[in-house]
Amino acid sequence: MRTEKAFCAASVIAAILSVGTAHASVVYSGLDFTYEYAGFGDITSADSQDRITDNVWLTRDLNQGIFNIAQEDHFSGGGNEGPSPIGTLWAFGTTADIDSLNFLSWGETHGGNPQGMIGRNAVVYLETDDIYIDLMFTAWGARTAGGSFSYVRSVVPAPSSAGLLLVGSLAMTRRRR
Repeated sequence: MRTEKAFCAASVIAAILSVGTAHASVVYSGLDFTYEYAGFGDITSADSQDRITDNVWLTRDLNQGIFNIAQEDHFSGGGNEGPSPIGTLWAFGTTADIDSLNFLSWGETHGGNPQGMIGRNAVVYLETDDIYIDLMFTAWGARTAGGSFSYVRSVVPAPSSAGLLLVGSLAMTRRRR
């Protein structure tokens, strides 16, 4: 537990230090969090969404692909076309190989075959948050399964209270200059 808090605080500090200086993305690796959507749920309910950050809430309606309900009302696209989930880019591989990966939309990445992603390592780039995470789909339900899907992904810690206080302090200090 102590390591996770220190890691979270270090990430917040790294993000603060990058403001006004060299750009630094945050990378979370590992497949430590499991998300399962059984299908047929109310997609507007938090229980039917993987709220990765304040800007990325992945879900799926009765059929079609996943989408980011924090930024769009429904899946946009078909096959390997479309921007959904908005605010994300995808690539096959792991965060260990991030510099050599080619990030595309979710549809372009799976080429019209989301079931083909099952069991394959992928990296998701959360554009607004400037965060990279590892993710691997473990199931993709057919239309008769009500939009069910599941995956394992990296844990993205919520900012700690101490980190938020530090951000506020630095913002006030920076403002006075």
